Amino acid sequence: MVSNITKVISISIFMLLCLSFLAPLEGKAVSEGDSIFENLGPKVEYVNVIKGKMVSSQGTNYYVSLLQGEPAKLAVIDYNTKKVIDLRELEGAKAAWSIESTPNGIVYIGTTPNEHVYKYDINTKELVDLGKATTNSDTVIWDMAYDEKDDRLFGVTSYGGRVFYYNQNQGFTDLGPVMSGRQYARSVVYDSNENTLYIGVGSPAALVKWNLTTNEKENILEYDRSSSSVYDLNLVDDQLFAKMEGTNEILHYDLESDRPVHRFDANSRGVSEKKPNEPVVFYSHNGSLYEYNYEDKISKKIQSDLYGSSAVSLDILPGEQKIVGLAGNLGRFYEYNYSQNRFSIKLLDLPPQFVELFKIGSSSSGDIYSSGFISGHLSRYNPITATNEIFSGLGQVESVAEQNERLYFGTYPDANVFEYNPNAGWSKNSNPVKLLSLSEDGQTRPSVIVSDKKNNRLFIGTVPKRGEKSGLLVIYDVKKKEKVAQFTLKEGQRVVSATYDEQNNILYAGTSVYDGSGVKTEDGANIFKIDLNKETLEPEEVTVLSGYHNMVSALRWTPNGKIYGILDNKFIVYNPSDEKASETVEIYPIIPENVLGMGRNESLLEGEDGYLYGTVQNTLFKVNLENYRINIFRQGDVNTLVKDNKGYFYFNSGANLWRVKQSSLTSDKAITPTQLYLPHVTVTESPFPIARVYTKRPVLLYQKQGNRMVPVKTLGAKQAFRVYGVEGSYYHTGGGYYVFHENSKTTPYIGRVATSIPTPIYKPDGELFRLMMPGEEIRVYNYDEEKYDVGSMYTVQKSTEVTYYTGSLTLLEETPLYKYGEEEPVLTLSAGEEYFISGTDGNKMDIGNGYYIEYDKNIMKYNKS
Repeated sequence: MVSNITKVISISIFMLLCLSFLAPLEGKAVSEGDSIFENLGPKVEYVNVIKGKMVSSQGTNYYVSLLQGEPAKLAVIDYNTKKVIDLRELEGAKAAWSIESTPNGIVYIGTTPNEHVYKYDINTKELVDLGKATTNSDTVIWDMAYDEKDDRLFGVTSYGGRVFYYNQNQGFTDLGPVMSGRQYARSVVYDSNENTLYIGVGSPAALVKWNLTTNEKENILEYDRSSSSVYDLNLVDDQLFAKMEGTNEILHYDLESDRPVHRFDANSRGVSEKKPNEPVVFYSHNGSLYEYNYEDKISKKIQSDLYGSSAVSLDILPGEQKIVGLAGNLGRFYEYNYSQNRFSIKLLDLPPQFVELFKIGSSSSGDIYSSGFISGHLSRYNPITATNEIFSGLGQVESVAEQNERLYFGTYPDANVFEYNPNAGWSKNSNPVKLLSLSEDGQTRPSVIVSDKKNNRLFIGTVPKRGEKSGLLVIYDVKKKEKVAQFTLKEGQRVVSATYDEQNNILYAGTSVYDGSGVKTEDGANIFKIDLNKETLEPEEVTVLSGYHNMVSALRWTPNGKIYGILDNKFIVYNPSDEKASETVEIYPIIPENVLGMGRNESLLEGEDGYLYGTVQNTLFKVNLENYRINIFRQGDVNTLVKDNKGYFYFNSGANLWRVKQSSLTSDKAITPTQLYLPHVTVTESPFPIARVYTKRPVLLYQKQGNRMVPVKTLGAKQAFRVYGVEGSYYHTGGGYYVFHENSKTTPYIGRVATSIPTPIYKPDGELFRLMMPGEEIRVYNYDEEKYDVGSMYTVQKSTEVTYYTGSLTLLEETPLYKYGEEEPVLTLSAGEEYFISGTDGNKMDIGNGYYIEYDKNIMKYNKS
């Protein structure tokens, strides 16, 4: 009756790199209708036209403009009347950087952060979202080029530096990265005669010639100045024009030699198409239009006034004998009739849009300041009067600090720091006033500013420009209006957090492992301290952070002498000491999700109730500083967190400003922690192992002490540990010890498969990967009625030749065998026998064919696969 029960066979180990098939039960984020969170609405509204293009169809000219907003919008303008005749939402996009058109009136738009392509028919007014351009995590389409012959739309992306093309019959095709080590593919043109792409990448800048027929690539850039990318490309009459980022120069290449033959100053987005019947293109510089003769290599200034801005677009209208386009991003539309030498400019009547809030800050008066994404208009919201003012001329705010009734704003893209007197009127160039710029030091974002009110100092941490390696930590004397000191904390890393110990006069700063181009350093992120009491100031690396970490995204000193922080997705407690050996750090998980971004500055604030409140990866949490218990109150949309003087916390989400009363963030309002789910495991705790957890990277082992998970040691990478149960986001590895689940570090598996004959392993697309041979053992992460999931979406089909088991059982004494549906044993098994276990249900260990053994640790030994 039991002769066909399968005994354990000798199996060799086969390891397949895998992805986790853990399916967490998501905690419910508090919705807009729940009373404790109040939506104060959008706070920054303005017109920001990022790009535009003239499109002609059926004898009519249109100007198609791309508006930043929540969501981004497509505005179609009748060229003759200058009126908006169609306004469409680009759902899921916050901005659109690229636009391309076809001769029959089809317009393509490339967006961010969803990296989608939208198709708009100028004749029928139909808008279609074609979907995501590439299959990886790229977030922006910078430029596009159309191949009329084969109906292909080429596009370039970041942060994978990739090229794709779209065809109406084939959909999207990902051609992969342009150049190893370059994350930014910024510009592209297509040479139909040679079936060749020219692609501008960074950083640093490179100009790649990619022959699609031979698949050969060559970097043809010859440039003697530092530039982070080739920002714009234009192909005109076998002449290639390359606009260099950061230097305001255009290189003129002759494609017969693939060598530059001239260069000229220009701040426009490239050059125009060819002027009819002449070897001339148009561009702009220093607020004026120019024409350039590419045969004579001579530039000529045109009598024009672009209001100090640059030409964002340059389109030839042959029938009108005009060059037209956008001047700047505020909606100014210029026209130059080159046959009559007549120039005009007017402001288009474009609808203002509510835009995403990038950063918020607060003042001691209780006002809340919100900075818009990209162009950086700033709003001031008064909670008492519920009024909102909007200011311009500052730039995108990256950081905010206050000192002696003055506010300090760190802005992108030139790493400027401004001082603002909120008691005086806003006046561009005088209030706020620029204190310093770190652009010439290779910096682009002041990601954090910390105020030392007693000594009139600002501590400024920065992010380097693309192409630059290291961020800076700057000490600035506000009273003397001068830099006191400037440090590079770690080569190749940016500074993203800081805090000041007022009692001991010590500055602490945290880093991110990414340089300006997004390249990671081999060493992990860490905390640095500078003892400001010493005559010679030197950053000293705190060495208690073992293992590799991406970023220390927040730091907060408190009078108890401890430094609290956020390390990737965890809360840390750093105990400084004069003796290095006595310094300690405790680490407590907040969320299981991977850390995204290259160095965002998170929030940690002290509440009036003695708790710490913070944000990490769009999650709002609270920490009890007595037992380090963490409660989560909202997930998915919480960005910067600030507080007013009336007991409210504020945060930004999309275009909206939200607030919540601190006193309402009580434990009964917290979200239930995410519960791990192991496929086909019916219990959360078991006397024997129900799965294994594989560590892809080093992880912390925690011990449960009461209601607290206390870190005790670090477990190595590439190890598998038995799992006896799950509790929230933790795997119970036995004996009261736990491992926290992190998507990037841990992967659970539930069993293995073996085969008696060569058996196919299939790729995710259904193609054959290879054959699994008899004697091999492969981990199983999930299964359904037809197949086993063996990692990375590779599968093995179920069959009578394939055996699945979760472990093996060795009998130490005679043991009863049961049949499902019957109460009494059907047979007694002998001591020393071993059996495959194909599944468990409570204490029942399934050995196949309708039979099971009841687990008893005293008379049997279970070996988890």
